[in-house]
Amino acid sequence: MKTKQVTGFESDLMDKLRDPEFASAYIMSAIVDNDMNFLPVALGDVAKAHGVSKLAEETGINRRTLYKVFDKKGHPSFDLVTQIMQSLGMEIHVRPKKNKRSKAS
Repeated sequence: MKTKQVTGFESDLMDKLRDPEFASAYIMSAIVDNDMNFLPVALGDVAKAHGVSKLAEETGINRRTLYKVFDKKGHPSFDLVTQIMQSLGMEIHVRPKKNKRSKAS
């Protein structure tokens, strides 16, 4: 049976993704860039860093389903994204967009 070897980069990324600030910025980058193909991958990377089995237990979603969600073709629902993020100790905040120039009153 083949086992996937983790590279130095992957190992370093997994270590960094255990930090809540780094993990939230990593996921937020997909949202800010509107990269919906990367969002499930980013969620999956953070989940793997924290343990997919633990996430499955906490959310009630089986591991096989989670791995399908974390595929770049996964397209998880907003509800599922927020459920996973909440289980990972994260939340989404919405704020007004910053304008480069102020509007005249």
